[in-house]
Amino acid sequence: MPASEAFSRRHLALAFAILMPFLALALQLRLWTSIEPLAFVLFYPALVVSSWIGGRSGGTIALILSIVLADWFFMAPLQSLRVDDPAHIARIVAFSLIGILIIYAHHRFQLRTERYQNTTENIDDVVWVLDAETQRLRYVSPSIVKQLGFAPAEIMALPIESALTPTIAAQVRCLAAGDTALGNTVTEEVRKTRKDGSTVWTEVVMTQARNQRTGKQEVHGVSRNITARKYAEEQLKVSEQRMRKMLDNIPTAIACCTLGSKAEIVFLNRQFVRIFGYSLDEIPDLGTWEQLSYPDEQSRRNLTLPWEMAVGTIPRESAEGMESRILCKNGSMRDVLINADRLEDMMLVSFTDITERKQAEQRLRHMAQHDALTDLPNRVLFDEHVSVALATARREGSRFGLMFIDLDHFKKVNDTMGHRIGDLLLLEVSQRLRQAVRESDIPARLGGDEFVVLLQHVHHAGDALRVAEKIRTRLGEPFSIENNTFSISASLGIAIYPDHGKDSISLARNADTAMYHAKQSGRNAITLSESGAAA
Repeated sequence: MPASEAFSRRHLALAFAILMPFLALALQLRLWTSIEPLAFVLFYPALVVSSWIGGRSGGTIALILSIVLADWFFMAPLQSLRVDDPAHIARIVAFSLIGILIIYAHHRFQLRTERYQNTTENIDDVVWVLDAETQRLRYVSPSIVKQLGFAPAEIMALPIESALTPTIAAQVRCLAAGDTALGNTVTEEVRKTRKDGSTVWTEVVMTQARNQRTGKQEVHGVSRNITARKYAEEQLKVSEQRMRKMLDNIPTAIACCTLGSKAEIVFLNRQFVRIFGYSLDEIPDLGTWEQLSYPDEQSRRNLTLPWEMAVGTIPRESAEGMESRILCKNGSMRDVLINADRLEDMMLVSFTDITERKQAEQRLRHMAQHDALTDLPNRVLFDEHVSVALATARREGSRFGLMFIDLDHFKKVNDTMGHRIGDLLLLEVSQRLRQAVRESDIPARLGGDEFVVLLQHVHHAGDALRVAEKIRTRLGEPFSIENNTFSISASLGIAIYPDHGKDSISLARNADTAMYHAKQSGRNAITLSESGAAA
């Protein structure tokens, strides 16, 4: 309200407060010629109206004028304003007290009214009241102009289907009829057309209530402009769709889950489903995912470490980039690198498929530790096995043996039939060697036509000699390679720990010496080392 308009209204109210006691005086003088006992009868209505219209200031002015006029014209007419009669004094005191109460009551009521009006007329939300019996709007707050561009009178003149929406109108009728299925409060989001043709999203919250003054059933509602919120939700939805599309098209498998005790999985990107084969319906939470995809306890531990890192229960540096093996839906195993990051109340986990890299590393490791022709362990890997066997034997007080094997007349076959036939012969020798040794024994090729065998679980020399005899017999059988049949033999030397050496160097030297003695004694023979442990 403009300041000039408020100022004029205030002056008008004060003028009315001054006029009302004189009107009451004129009416009393006209009705009665002598009404001394009832001097204030018609001043009471004047006081009530003056305080109602003029507020506290108007009521106070009317109270003072009423006392002066009553005293002047009825208690001591045309004499003076001095009051000596105790009865007159009592009337003035009683009238003053009652007047003060009337002014105070009106002032409190006006404060509540002004507070309500300030609340309803100055907020952006539109407050409205609908008469349940007539189905017409009885009140619409002025903020409707800002929200929809219509004046309150224009909205109240419309049927509720147009003023609100057909859907809300139907719900209003249900509320007015006491439909308990809707509950006491109904909330609805609708898109409304403004007076200028633009649209605005509003959230309508309405409830049924009974007017305590009239006893009539009413529907009270609040319409809130939620256009900004709807726009933000739409932008968030677009952003989420964009993010999902980005996550779906990156080559890394992504899973998103909650941080609660159940750890529900809420998102899997397309690469995750492609690599592992599991859909979101099949692994709704972390527990199900663990049971399906982690076959052993160590792998399961590798999974939980990034989770614990993300929620802060263990240091981040100790769990970042964990390697693990995952059992896919089709039964295959995939090697992955797991990383996890906490996003407020969610956790984003990435699975980088490193299967091909691990296979390449394994192939390189195999090539570095195995003979390229026969695929038997080479000297490097064989020495590692000997070191392990030596440590075990020292710790447990057990025995093991080393067997050196040299092929007899191999150089003749290689020179006369060519290196290709020689390589095929070495390949056939390695296969027969695998078949002749025990499951616990480890054969290897040192180079050329020299082979070695680590004889584990040897209780006495007889165990080693039986294995050696089986190998000698098997290698002494004729070979048939590319329609060529020929025979070779093998010379074998054996050294046993700790009888023929207490370290790998002395054992190897004594086994090699024993093999040399076997060749010197006519080849195709087995010789047990005669050197003691001190040798």
